[in-house]
Amino acid sequence: MLAYTEALLAQAFRTVACNTVHPVEARCCRWLLSTCDRVRQDTLPLTHEMLAEMLGVQRSTVSLVLRSLQTSGLIVQRRGGIVVTNRAGLEQAACECYGKIRSHFARLLPGTYGT
Repeated sequence: MLAYTEALLAQAFRTVACNTVHPVEARCCRWLLSTCDRVRQDTLPLTHEMLAEMLGVQRSTVSLVLRSLQTSGLIVQRRGGIVVTNRAGLEQAACECYGKIRSHFARLLPGTYGT
């Protein structure tokens, strides 16, 4: 329980810092990757509105970011969902926070990511 609490707090602190210093595009990529990890699939039942709430931006901003990611071949947008088509590219577009949070969880809670 202590390891889980430490990992969760580290994630919360990193997310707060990330939201203040990183551009919305990188934060969106981090959020999409984290969601893929949690649902263990590349098809995500996310709407633009839900992402906007999670990222703290307007829906129109999310639409622009997702359009850019789709044009880059990283995702495909569908009604009520997003499909990650190039995970490696999405990881490169994400800020370093994604990798740091993931490695922190993997260190404290082995098996979290199926490895």
